[in-house]
Amino acid sequence: MQDNKDVRFFPVFFAATFGVVLEVIGVFVDVIVVGYLFSDDAFVSVNLIEPYIELDTFIAYLVSVGGAALIVRAHGAGDRKRMSEIFGQTIIMCAICGIGLSLLYVLFTPGLVRFVADDPAVYEDALAYFKAMRFYPLVDMFDTFLFTYVLYRGGYIQFYLAIITRIGLNAFLSWQLGLHMGMMGIGLASVISLLVAVLIKLTFLLTKGHALRFSRYFDLREAFEIAKLGFPESSLAMFIFLMELAINSFTLNTYAVAGVASVAVVVNVFEFIIYLSEGISEYEIVAVNDSIGKDSAQGMNRAIRVTKRAAVTEGIAFICLIFLAADILPEAFDIDNEETARLAAFMLRIFAPAALFVCLSRIVAIFYQYTKRLKRTVMLFGMTVTFMPVLFGALFGQLAPEGIAAGMAVGPAAAVLFMYVFVRYTKKEKLFDYTLMHLK
Repeated sequence: MQDNKDVRFFPVFFAATFGVVLEVIGVFVDVIVVGYLFSDDAFVSVNLIEPYIELDTFIAYLVSVGGAALIVRAHGAGDRKRMSEIFGQTIIMCAICGIGLSLLYVLFTPGLVRFVADDPAVYEDALAYFKAMRFYPLVDMFDTFLFTYVLYRGGYIQFYLAIITRIGLNAFLSWQLGLHMGMMGIGLASVISLLVAVLIKLTFLLTKGHALRFSRYFDLREAFEIAKLGFPESSLAMFIFLMELAINSFTLNTYAVAGVASVAVVVNVFEFIIYLSEGISEYEIVAVNDSIGKDSAQGMNRAIRVTKRAAVTEGIAFICLIFLAADILPEAFDIDNEETARLAAFMLRIFAPAALFVCLSRIVAIFYQYTKRLKRTVMLFGMTVTFMPVLFGALFGQLAPEGIAAGMAVGPAAAVLFMYVFVRYTKKEKLFDYTLMHLK
């Protein structure tokens, strides 16, 4: 991203999308290696520790995303002093949160492991894995911040290199350390590979024109504002968790295990759409904040126009892909029963149109996040991902299992419609209204 030039769509979009895909692959490295090297109980133990990793991710996004966005805003305004202040503030926040969470994990290790893995069959493996992973937040806070900062500032070489190196190194070290150190070695491999990725991203700060002086600047009120700005995106992980829990619980109680297997495919595809739509929203964050920093209504209009076209295009592409791949996706999720696979494929075709509204909902929510309407962002994410799909899924699911997929499809569309009606007739605004920013 260069001074006085509009943010280009494709570099940010491809980097963010590619990054998300690789991040998802990276998440599965530990469980895949554990599945090959150890027993099923060990495989279960890794998944049982996942809530503590999710908590770390939630806090990392909370302290990092807002800071990176504000640096872009200051860059758009040409204020390097302000960029350094926000950079220093965010680094200090990452350090405080990383040290605090890791210290909490260290002090209460046995109790935390027993809380999620009290069964003797999995406790020892879960404990060994967590003994290494409890230091993960120390590194992940900084990695999350640098992930967003390097992407937003255009450090695509360091961005790609860091992610690819992390996955490759994690796979290699997981195998080698797992053989010699057991489950602790698997966790240690994740921490080491993440640390290497952080060091690679740090080299971006040494490049010409992108170096930022670390300012020993910390303001508690501003720290709160940064966390508040990042909260809506952090909340997305919470809403995904709640949606999966509610839909699976309803399906299990209504249609037993066979129904859960079919619906789980739809839930996973729903989540996959949410993750992949991040590519467009990352462009939107950079372009919107750059326009705010430049005080440019023209730049904001262009950012909105490009973002809307991209969301519609991606949504239609997802619909087509889901229809075409509906018959093979159940097999990809390891569903062997023919009847269950057939039901899952039919459900996917029912659900497919929801992809367009998931994409549209995300860009509207992100727009509100950075134009002083944080409550709307949380409300729209909550309605799109959790409340509307669960409500309509449970309502239509009373009739047949296919009704759950229909409800999950109607949910995002209803959320977008509700937001449109709310701002159009209650607030008397356009859906993408930025008059609060008073741009010239």
